[in-house]
Amino acid sequence: MTHAAAVKEVAVLARLSISDEDIETATTEFNQTLALFDALSSVDTTQVTPMVNPLDAVQRLRIDSVETLVDREGLMRNAPAQDQHYFLVPRVLD
Repeated sequence: MTHAAAVKEVAVLARLSISDEDIETATTEFNQTLALFDALSSVDTTQVTPMVNPLDAVQRLRIDSVETLVDREGLMRNAPAQDQHYFLVPRVLD
């Protein structure tokens, strides 16, 4: 299988449309990306401890509480029709 055919197959699997004129450019860019991954995989990481967060930041926690900032009575004053504090709307389905 040629490189162009492989790129076309990957494009189909990724649901991308690549024109025949752009196959050459896409093949070059695809090969550059694969070369980058090869370079990254050649790095020795046996002595490196995995990190959850590369910035070693601490997340601030907040208290979970319910706050209602809506003036429900004020909103219901604008309703053309209401029932039990809910807007009444026309039926969509019979």
